[in-house]
Amino acid sequence: MRIPLKVNLVVLLVAAIGVELFGIVATPFLDNIARAEVLQKARIMMEAAAAIRAYTSNEIAPLLNTSIVGSSFHPQTVPAYAANKNFALLASKFHDYAYREAALNPMNPANRAVDWEADIINDFRASLHNGELITERETHNGRVLNLSHPIVSAGPCLSCHGTADQAPLSIIATYGTQNGFGWKRDEIVGAQIVSVPMAVALEHAARIRSVFIGVLVGVFLLLIVLFNLLPALMITVSRGDERTGGVMNPRAAAAQSIKAFGYGLLAAGMVVVLVVYTVTYASKGLAGLEKALDPFTLSNYASLTAIVPGLLTIWLAALLKSHTRVGAGN
Repeated sequence: MRIPLKVNLVVLLVAAIGVELFGIVATPFLDNIARAEVLQKARIMMEAAAAIRAYTSNEIAPLLNTSIVGSSFHPQTVPAYAANKNFALLASKFHDYAYREAALNPMNPANRAVDWEADIINDFRASLHNGELITERETHNGRVLNLSHPIVSAGPCLSCHGTADQAPLSIIATYGTQNGFGWKRDEIVGAQIVSVPMAVALEHAARIRSVFIGVLVGVFLLLIVLFNLLPALMITVSRGDERTGGVMNPRAAAAQSIKAFGYGLLAAGMVVVLVVYTVTYASKGLAGLEKALDPFTLSNYASLTAIVPGLLTIWLAALLKSHTRVGAGN
């Protein structure tokens, strides 16, 4: 077997192993990035819910307190009601996003915890998690991340949820006396649960992984092409030198080697530039790539410095070759 063929086979084997190892290493890494992105969205939603609850408690409830002790009940005074209503509007546009305030013993049966929600509440009750629980579950729409915070019954809660005989008549008239009573002070009675789909983030991570694998394959293919073309280029140059000047002197041979090395550096620099723009596209999308290619932004030319060493090496080789010719002429 010829040596170039052996080298090509070795490079192909190394490329296959390298791409496979990259896929194995990159998959959990990129999935963790996707999970962190989804978790950030969930935390924003949770903080929004907390803000809505605080606004309802501090601004709306005091205005309607007189109605609570009267004959009618206004659910707008309940912080959970306000938060659920706001996120119901969000869910009308983003169908897979959800917010729930689930309880083991709620007044409103619609807020009763289902199995997996009850598990979260019981975990909080067992003090297995300090103020926050992050879980994932599979649904018919794909994997969903759940961010949960405990709901602790404070003093104001017991005015309605303590005992049925002390609850406002409007509450009794609306919900009856069977559910939502018997809460204890500082007891974990439920959980705020934000559910955010992971499908989009995981697809983005998979797209980034595919782009990087494509670039990696391209780099190895370029190396194979360079390995096969550079010797041919050197032979062509040496034949030209033989026609014009006979036997090649050492300086001319050195210039030829430097020139070949310069072409290798130039190709490597072009790969670096390609990787930079690939990373830009993968992280910022098409808009980010268009901005990175803007010819009127000077900072965009920084990545082109990667091809400067190759160009300088080729220029130095040409300069050395010209001096060799001048010396030979003299």
